[in-house]
Amino acid sequence: MSVSFKDFYTSAEVLLNNPGSTEIDFRNLISRSYYAVFHLSKEIAANLPVPIAEAAYQKLGSHEKVIIKFEKHADKRFQSLSILIKQRKSNRANADYDINLDIKRLDTAQHFHAVKGLLAKLEALKSVENHP
Repeated sequence: MSVSFKDFYTSAEVLLNNPGSTEIDFRNLISRSYYAVFHLSKEIAANLPVPIAEAAYQKLGSHEKVIIKFEKHADKRFQSLSILIKQRKSNRANADYDINLDIKRLDTAQHFHAVKGLLAKLEALKSVENHP
């Protein structure tokens, strides 16, 4: 059985709503919710042109490939979303890699709600792209 970006989001939501969640759960919530954003963004970016030289593009990681397609898109909506995606990615990196960072429930809730809004914007953009 395969999963979708919504499954990552739901997994994060369960952690958010669990009153017994601990800091590792908060870190996992940030990571899982970012991956909901990444997978939906990747799906949208799959149909976008490569905006830089192919050789340079191929050297990028999968997350950077998605971001650059949004960042270099002629449509300002994509450009503004690239900034939001980068912010969520940065939070995910902090949660995954900086074990000395003290992550609180409030920080996690703020991240989750930012993800929720970003996913709504991405879904709206996806429907516009599919039905110009």
